[in-house]
Amino acid sequence: MNKPNYKRPLFVGIFIIAGLAMLVSGVFMIGSQGKLFNKKFTLKIIFNDVNGLQPGNNVWLSGVKIGTVKKIAFYGQTQVQATISLDKQAETRICKDAIAKISTDGFIGNKIVVIYGGTAGMVKNGDFLRSNKAGASTEDMLDTLQQNNKNLLQITNNLKLVTGRIANGEGTIGGLVNDASLFKELQFTMKNLTIASQKSDRVVTNIEAFSGRLNNQKGLVNELFTDTAIFIKLTEAIADLKQTMTQLKGTTSSAAAFIDNLQSVTAQLNEKNNTVGMLLHDEEAAGDLKEMIKNLKTSSHKLDEDLEALQHNFLLRGYFRKKQKNKQSSY
Repeated sequence: MNKPNYKRPLFVGIFIIAGLAMLVSGVFMIGSQGKLFNKKFTLKIIFNDVNGLQPGNNVWLSGVKIGTVKKIAFYGQTQVQATISLDKQAETRICKDAIAKISTDGFIGNKIVVIYGGTAGMVKNGDFLRSNKAGASTEDMLDTLQQNNKNLLQITNNLKLVTGRIANGEGTIGGLVNDASLFKELQFTMKNLTIASQKSDRVVTNIEAFSGRLNNQKGLVNELFTDTAIFIKLTEAIADLKQTMTQLKGTTSSAAAFIDNLQSVTAQLNEKNNTVGMLLHDEEAAGDLKEMIKNLKTSSHKLDEDLEALQHNFLLRGYFRKKQKNKQSSY
């Protein structure tokens, strides 16, 4: 009688146990990754356009995955409602006035829902979140990139055209590159500008030095600007000087009038029609005048002698003595 063979059932049992262990471990691994055994709560979001969002896409809060999109359904005529399933532990971190928007996980990654902002109290299961306009889609970014490529191509063509004109000596820059004389003139101009800049620096230095002297408290100019008494005296001196200048102008006007009168008299003296002019210019009239004066002197002398003789005349002697006596008594 043959003994029963137990090896085969043993191997089959070991294989079944190993398979069950792998199945259980796989279930736990999948559950831990998908957080199937964690407590959940749901929120709802109304979008005008989900932009390709699908169930199973991730939900992020502050850069941390907190759940997934559970359901996408139409809402009303033109809107779409997204139901998201979130970890219970994230419930205390989401505010009632938080905002949800659709973004992209990377440049061409899957769509995700991003929750941000909010200051009010925490949400409850089944609440609605406000939605924001979806970010730029991949198509929008590609369209923008295509437009940028067109602009870059146009810029490249323009740059090629400009460099070609420069190489051909066209325009100012082309002339500078290809014309040696124009380049020398530019060098000369730059040299003059350098000299002018140096002179400007010296002027600024002189101004700074002058300003320093103005700030010197022991200087006269500083006293003129800061000492009120000196400033008042200077103002009075300027006023006196103005008055003196006014008087001098009046004196000048009088002197001018005197000179005019003197010129008029001189002109009259130069004329032979009047008496003075005739005496100055007519020698015969001058001789007659001299003779007349001489005769007057002679007549005056003879008259004196006659009066002296009359005083000694016996007929008039008493008269002159009486007159002399009265004259002395009056003193």
